[in-house]
Amino acid sequence: MLALVLAALRARRAQALTLLLLSTLAAAAAAAAPWYVLASTERIATRHVESAPIQERSLETIGEGPIEGGSVEAQLAAEADRTQRIVGLPGFTTYTEAYLSGQATAAAAGAGETRATNSSLTLRTGACGHVTVEGACPSGPDEVMVSYRTARWLRLKVGDTLVFANSGLPRPLELKVSGVYRPDDATQAYWSSNDQLVANSLPTSAPPDMTEPVDDALLAAPALFDTKLQTPVRTIVDMVAGPSLLVDNATEDVRSRLAAATVVAANNRLTLNTQLPTTIDQVERDRRLVSLGVPVGAFQLLVLCWFALYLAVKYTGEERRPDIGLVKLRGATRARTWALVSGQSALPMLAGALLGLPLGYLAALAVSGVIHDASVNAQAAGLSVGAAALAVLGALLAALLAERRALSSSVSELLRQAPARSRVWRELFDLVLVVLAVVAVYQVKQRAAGDTAGLALLAPGLAALAFALVAARLITFTAARMVEGALRHGRPARALTAIYLARRPGVHRLAALMIVTVALLSTSALTWSAGRAEGRARAELEVGADRVLTVRADNRLALLDAVRAVDPGGAHAMAAVESVRSGGDRVLLVDSPRLARVATWRPEYGLDAAATAALLHPGAPVPPITVTGGEVTADITTSVTDSEPGQVVFLDVVLADPRGARVTARLGPLADGPQRLTAAVPGCAAPPGCRLSSLQIIQSTQEQKIFFAARSGIEVTVHGLTQGGDRPVLAKDMLTDRARWRLGVNGNAPNLVATPVSDGLRLTVAPIRTGGMTDPGIYPLDTPAPLATVRATRLQPRLVGDQRFGFGSVSISERVAGTATRLPRLGDRGVLADLEYADRLGADFGAGDELQVWLNASAPAGITKQLQQQGVSVLAEESIDGTAQRYASFGPPLTLQFMLLSAIVGLALAIGSVTVVAAVERRPRARELGALRAQGAPAGLVRRVGVEGYLVLAGASLLFGLLLAALIRAYIGDVLPYFADGWSAP
Repeated sequence: MLALVLAALRARRAQALTLLLLSTLAAAAAAAAPWYVLASTERIATRHVESAPIQERSLETIGEGPIEGGSVEAQLAAEADRTQRIVGLPGFTTYTEAYLSGQATAAAAGAGETRATNSSLTLRTGACGHVTVEGACPSGPDEVMVSYRTARWLRLKVGDTLVFANSGLPRPLELKVSGVYRPDDATQAYWSSNDQLVANSLPTSAPPDMTEPVDDALLAAPALFDTKLQTPVRTIVDMVAGPSLLVDNATEDVRSRLAAATVVAANNRLTLNTQLPTTIDQVERDRRLVSLGVPVGAFQLLVLCWFALYLAVKYTGEERRPDIGLVKLRGATRARTWALVSGQSALPMLAGALLGLPLGYLAALAVSGVIHDASVNAQAAGLSVGAAALAVLGALLAALLAERRALSSSVSELLRQAPARSRVWRELFDLVLVVLAVVAVYQVKQRAAGDTAGLALLAPGLAALAFALVAARLITFTAARMVEGALRHGRPARALTAIYLARRPGVHRLAALMIVTVALLSTSALTWSAGRAEGRARAELEVGADRVLTVRADNRLALLDAVRAVDPGGAHAMAAVESVRSGGDRVLLVDSPRLARVATWRPEYGLDAAATAALLHPGAPVPPITVTGGEVTADITTSVTDSEPGQVVFLDVVLADPRGARVTARLGPLADGPQRLTAAVPGCAAPPGCRLSSLQIIQSTQEQKIFFAARSGIEVTVHGLTQGGDRPVLAKDMLTDRARWRLGVNGNAPNLVATPVSDGLRLTVAPIRTGGMTDPGIYPLDTPAPLATVRATRLQPRLVGDQRFGFGSVSISERVAGTATRLPRLGDRGVLADLEYADRLGADFGAGDELQVWLNASAPAGITKQLQQQGVSVLAEESIDGTAQRYASFGPPLTLQFMLLSAIVGLALAIGSVTVVAAVERRPRARELGALRAQGAPAGLVRRVGVEGYLVLAGASLLFGLLLAALIRAYIGDVLPYFADGWSAP
């Protein structure tokens, strides 16, 4: 029997090879699905954990009490061990810390001014390995390191002394500054896993000259805690989750362990805080989508496989009908007949299963990557074998169903050359399928938002099935109606082609298969393409340029000058500052002249980039006033009408040095009458010098420890300001022109009244105001004011002309020059403004929440090194390509990707079925066409009829398939959103 089966296969090699390939595809698709699902669950967990905010991938336990056993390091190690035992899960990186809240104060040398910060005294285990230190790490009981921001505010340097006070200490501690530290990367989990280390906001009621958060931790050595602190301290154990937490552990186990750990920690006098369940929810949501969507896609593909194999066996069986008749005529038993016939399909299918199993694994490996967990690997292998077996079993059943009619026919029917007509029950079965598909699609269209995604994923296939069955019947019906007309008009080729399509058994099923596969491939490709476009659009909106570097610089002007020095022509780099105030505006400041060349501009941003830049950066009323000498001299006349006991008054000339730092030339004390006062400004001697920011009248007591805006009763007339001798900075014509001067725009009430007089500019302290801060300065009008902005959401001003936005430590007035649907990095709510003008108007010499350098695709590879040479350190980098790729690794995109791959395999199956049909029909068609030729038909007509039927069938199926895809997209739309969080393209 086996020899007969093999001989039959050799006789029909083309059909056998096609069955082998179709079976291989079916088994490979089925085997790949479990690998794809389980590998995708690892990718989903990895991506979500890597991209989640630090608060959503970490936990902390907080304890409080005296240092036990005399060693804070031993206590922290014990706390870490206890926390790890309470949580009981691997996959965390652990950091420990002990701290004592308090206030650090320091007297500025030579200025007689005392400043303070609310900095905690902190022992962070391993801190010296995560910082760059000027000086040395603390080692003794009287030493601390202060951050560069705290040192700048307290005016401390290595070797200075500060005082730390806490209500629990018997007396304040005098501590020596052993070093000034700068975190290597303040965004790393080591620094950002709790809010005790790096200050993120300005203190409440911060003074005007505080331009950045300064309450960073004072880092101490263990010796200080062991010997100096006789008061309870707080301990923190930070545990930051890595991807392995949710890759190696079931999410439900992690959730339950965290819930139990919260209770156990409380019983151990620890407070456990975590937002990890938020990330767990996102991982579970995406995994559910993949675990449901991929099997649905695999099942849909298997159905196509079985249908294609059914058609292939059915057509092959038509060619075997005479052979089956002869076998029956010779008295073969029913069992031997079944074995002989089914073996010709079963052997290629079983061989295809053996080939498809490793092929499916390799395909899944190439698309979704390896599975790292050995147990999950074993699970995937078992599921793949089972899925491949199911695919082959279904294929065998489809083959037996296709052969059933031939095996049950009589010998006379089998030996007839003309095939029998289809039975009525098959027509009824098609009708039932159409009705069921229409009902299912209607239910999907009307489904509630919370309904399962599985039915939605089946919707295109159901719609394709209903339409394809109807369209296939329409093809055969139309062909039948065309015969008479073609013959009447003398078109025999068209008539013969129509007869073939109308009367050939199984043509409508073959057409239905091709229509379904074309429709599913088109729908899947359109959905995938639309999703990828959405992912790219979201990445462009959220990133802003091809690459965006998050950097560290001393201030906004330092960043601006550094980027301009690295890229003088503005061809590929742009400085930007992003500022986000809690409950307030999201602000993006950009170097506008470079916007069009660097930013990735989208239509949602309103005008084009060049027009937006022109709105944001109009010409300045007057050029900036610069000081290029080592000293400044002012000729003034002071009039004191109402003095206070111990009152000391100064005229401050506030400058911005080339690095953007504040330089104050303090002239005074002022005396009643004319004076010529000089102050040294050595930092302004080197080119390009310093920019004049403001003139201020400042008051202090005789101790000169606190300086504040002068009170009323003071009048100063400035006759001239010179530098380095007699070179003018402010000439008489500049001082007497009131149009060249403005008051502050930061929202504080002005403290001065400026009046031009014949010999200069008179500055009069305004009457005393009740409550509220005042702006002590008057500013040169070197910047358009109010500042031009573009808003994504235009706010109504509280008062006419009082439209404002805030960044850094200031709030300045604005003129809304344009609106947009969305803005880069800010979304649908935010403000876009010019960085250079905002820095001048703000006059706070600060930075912002986040300093950035935007780069376009042409930026040279070594630009980060060039930035570092200019004093700008790169902390992090994001790109449009990387962000889009990250979004493509979440649940919905992975599901849509598998659906697309399944549709491609389905198209291959349809092509295989057409190949089988062509191979089977080759001999009978040759006989038919030969008969036509013998009856006198021209050779050209015979050749045309021989190929036209297949071409018309393929063309009509392609046309109907594309039309069906368009209808599915129009009626059903995207069956699965690309973003599970509900984001949609504008």
